[in-house]
Amino acid sequence: MQAISLFRKTSHQESGFYALFLTNRIQMLYYMIVMPSALVQPYMLLAIVAMGIASQFCLYMLSKWFVTPYPAQGYQGFERLFGKTGIKILALVSLPLLLLKFSFISVSYADIMQKFVFPSMDREWHIVFPFILSCYLALFGMENMVRFVTVVFFGTIWIFFLYIPFFSVQSNSIHDLYPLIPIGPEPFAWKSLLLVFSSLSGPEFLIAISYWLNPQRKMLKYLTIANAISVGEYLFISIASLLFYGSKYLPTIKYPNVEMGRYLQSPIFERVDIILISAYMFSFLYSIALFVLMIYGASRLLGKTKTSTTRIGLIVSGCVAMAVTIPISKWFWEPGLEQAVWLDLQMWAGSATYLLFPLLIWIAIKRKARTTS
Repeated sequence: MQAISLFRKTSHQESGFYALFLTNRIQMLYYMIVMPSALVQPYMLLAIVAMGIASQFCLYMLSKWFVTPYPAQGYQGFERLFGKTGIKILALVSLPLLLLKFSFISVSYADIMQKFVFPSMDREWHIVFPFILSCYLALFGMENMVRFVTVVFFGTIWIFFLYIPFFSVQSNSIHDLYPLIPIGPEPFAWKSLLLVFSSLSGPEFLIAISYWLNPQRKMLKYLTIANAISVGEYLFISIASLLFYGSKYLPTIKYPNVEMGRYLQSPIFERVDIILISAYMFSFLYSIALFVLMIYGASRLLGKTKTSTTRIGLIVSGCVAMAVTIPISKWFWEPGLEQAVWLDLQMWAGSATYLLFPLLIWIAIKRKARTTS
């Protein structure tokens, strides 16, 4: 198979906006899938604000990585900071986390496709077909993938505005958003916080692609703007869901955001919800392609990093991810397990990586600065 440069870098222009678009789209990846039916009480809106602040703290630590000279050096920068053994350990830890993220996103989106678009088709086909398209995108290489996020951002951000009509329904009342402070003890409120924080996770994987983001000192500004947009979108659509369904009926809806699309009227399209799902595929396909490239990169770090990248290597990495995903969808993604096991696992894993990866990088930078001074 012909050798290609999947991880080459040819451009050195500032790419803060790429980081902004990447952060925002990755943070919004789980929203349509799980959040509105979990944040069913009005006071849980405060959880979005609180976790948005916590997310900003993680992004602050992450921004410290971008102002150092290490990201611009690529693999050599990581080697200077962690050593060869440390890099292999990080790759070994990151690989199962990437596979989990890959599987969770793939099966969740396939579940939506099967329920709303092609109910007669097996869910596994809804995983395989988008995967083939994602592999095709990944073959253009990491540098082109980073640039393509601009198309993904502007191809999906407009979905946010489609929920405006739900604020103008005559039956809406401000009382639907009460109480903002819980009246009694809520034993599972911490789980809502964990879910929001996990949904805001994802920017920690920018560490792996920082070489192509052309690190700069103003990166914190772009990350902050992206985080603010994500929190604003979360609040906007959560309030729209509460106003439309009410806090008593909302828990009974599995995919409230998609269901709301069925009530949107259009003189051109009869099923607006299908348009929403299709538009969301931009983010889905992009994220899967990005994770396939990261999985391939992590596997190379565990092997011979000096060998040239190949198409067959990328495809094999993707097939390994599919070999993990298909059995989960076929035998382990059942009602009950889906919520009690996989969502909980993703919540804990996403929250842990979002907190610990930037913290680890920040500590390593501080430690390196002390040893070299």
